[in-house]
Amino acid sequence: MDILTLLLALTACFISSAIFLKLDKNQSGLEKKLDDNADNLSDQVSYQLEVANKNQLLAINQQLTRLQNDLSQQLTDLREVLHQNLNDSRDRSDKRLEQINLQLNQSVKEMQTSNEKRLEEMRQTVAEKLDQTLHTRLKTSFETVSKQLENVNQGLGEMKNMARDVGTLNKVLSNTKTRGILGELQLSQIIEDIMTESQYEREFATVKDSKERVEYAVKLPGNQQGTYVYLPIDSKFPLENYYRLEDAYELGNKEQIDLYRKKLLSSIKTFAKDIQKKYLNPPETTNFGIMFLPTEGLYSEVVRNASFFDALRRDEHIVVAGPSTLSALLNSLSVGFKTLNIQKNADDISKILGNVKTEFAKFGGLLQTTKNNSIKLATILINF
Repeated sequence: MDILTLLLALTACFISSAIFLKLDKNQSGLEKKLDDNADNLSDQVSYQLEVANKNQLLAINQQLTRLQNDLSQQLTDLREVLHQNLNDSRDRSDKRLEQINLQLNQSVKEMQTSNEKRLEEMRQTVAEKLDQTLHTRLKTSFETVSKQLENVNQGLGEMKNMARDVGTLNKVLSNTKTRGILGELQLSQIIEDIMTESQYEREFATVKDSKERVEYAVKLPGNQQGTYVYLPIDSKFPLENYYRLEDAYELGNKEQIDLYRKKLLSSIKTFAKDIQKKYLNPPETTNFGIMFLPTEGLYSEVVRNASFFDALRRDEHIVVAGPSTLSALLNSLSVGFKTLNIQKNADDISKILGNVKTEFAKFGGLLQTTKNNSIKLATILINF
């Protein structure tokens, strides 16, 4: 405020001098003096301004220094408070997390124990029910299917009598989709028609303690009397790929025929590996199994590729059979069983005849002794 007053006073003096000089233009000596005074006044003003600026800058620097020190101290205090609060919060969080972790571990252990107990109870219940009802249900199911198949066959016969389109009828009677669905049931009919119940097992575990059950296992005589070697027979029917292949044949599309034939053979190979893995168990079983394909059309597609057919037999130890092939094989086995029974009976007859021969020889000796005794008795009577 003092500096401003001083500046105003100096400015007023300068203005007064200027006015005075203008009034007295004729006085040249005073003009020079006025210039000198103006220069002095300008120098004084500059000096005063410079001093005022320095003083203000010094005061500002001092205030800034004090402010910086105050801020630094406040920041230090604030940092210490924040650090302490963070440490306290972290400690509380660690303790809380530890408590939560312990609670979670306890809850998980209790839940795991409860689940294991429930699963064990469920497993036991399911195992008991399966053991009790599996055989009965399968038998009932097959009887129902057989009856349904008989009804379907009757229905097909009626359709045959009423059919007007001979081409459609031939297609139904050949390996088409309609008959192909029924083909999956042919295995049970073929085996049960050719073999006796004592010559095969149904839904049989060829691997001990295994849950996998082969559909049929034919009993072959073992090395010892009363033992058997089982021949696994399982039916497979890749419906989707087979039907698509038939559609491709009907359309005459070579690319689709090649594509779906590859897919069909791939699915057959997968089925063969599945049968080998689940059911082959030498020496309890034969070293090969039979995959039954329910339709001759499907069987012909597989046999058409001879190298693939041989590869299944060589690598997977699986022989593919259609209805006709399986019937011929089972008939051969049935004849073999009958021949074996005849041989066993022949051995028994031979033993019986040997015993009769021995007894007859003894009887001949007794007759000779009786004859000799009779001659002696007759001689005694004559002499008497």
